[in-house]
Amino acid sequence: MNQREKLNKFRGRNNHEDIIFYSFKKSEIEHINTHELHRLEHSIKSIREFNNEIPVYLFCDDTSIIPLYFPLEYSVRVEPFQEGFDHDMLNAWSIHRWYNLKYFEQEANILYVDSDTIFNDDPKYLFDTYCVYDVYGREEFGFRNDPKVSGGKRIREQLDLVDVCIYDLGGKVEIYKYCLGVVLMNNVHHKIVESLDDLSDLMEKFKKNQILMPLPNRRIVDEYAVWIIFSRLELSNGLFGIQDVTQGYLEHKHQETFNPVVLHYTTLNEQKFARSDAKYANLLRDAVALGKDIDPYHEYADTQHIPQEYLELVATEPEKEMSHQEMIDAGYEMTGEGIWWPKDEFVYEDD
Repeated sequence: MNQREKLNKFRGRNNHEDIIFYSFKKSEIEHINTHELHRLEHSIKSIREFNNEIPVYLFCDDTSIIPLYFPLEYSVRVEPFQEGFDHDMLNAWSIHRWYNLKYFEQEANILYVDSDTIFNDDPKYLFDTYCVYDVYGREEFGFRNDPKVSGGKRIREQLDLVDVCIYDLGGKVEIYKYCLGVVLMNNVHHKIVESLDDLSDLMEKFKKNQILMPLPNRRIVDEYAVWIIFSRLELSNGLFGIQDVTQGYLEHKHQETFNPVVLHYTTLNEQKFARSDAKYANLLRDAVALGKDIDPYHEYADTQHIPQEYLELVATEPEKEMSHQEMIDAGYEMTGEGIWWPKDEFVYEDD
């Protein structure tokens, strides 16, 4: 056996087709659609720089806005949203990806990626390496296995509450609290599709506040619902290594040598990423002035939906705003736009 055959046998790699897919719901705001198409092109183009054969699918509720050269130049298979998706459901802007899994009737390993991703190596590496468990991803910012963001002083109690709530809603196994912007499903999409009615039911109950959603940030309630579904299905679950899937820009692991297979730079860090290379210049935008258009769901980060008896547990102490001198003493420097940057991350711009 050659090395690849040995590794496949050692890891239990299946022989099913490997697929990458995106899912894009058209915005009512035109500049948001334009920006999303820029993101999609950068992401898909980066795949094709390393692999011209792996099938790439792009689902959109209005396929007419997808440039004709996407299929021609990048061999992207553009498909409409699958029937049965409720465009008025809670978090419809994000949750549509799961309903589009209905398209794939064959046995397959499926990698879903958000548009704010860039591949720096052949995506086949992820399929070849992460094949032991049913599902792989990175944990959400602030959760136990996220190395970047503090979860606060009471994070352990809060995480226990999340697990208890998942258990009370029929969960059977502990699940990593995935950020679902990059998630690999090793031939388990049929099980997920069979649970879509349950997913819809959960989202409707969350919408009506009929069941407890223990996360202060309601904008990721769809992720919480998917964690519940994964747990009910008893899916085995693992984590991507930081070496291979990096989240945010820039994680410490990659500051010296930037070599992840895929970067999920996220909307939060997009402008910093866009300044890193001139080829991403069309991702630059005034994120402050356009903030409400870019993230109309920022108001979801509140605690109005959480019963009084749980408020103390999930509440966080307000951060004290630093003075101008304190920012300087802490090593921050101010950009020309008046934005404070940590000194070691400061980006000097040409005039």
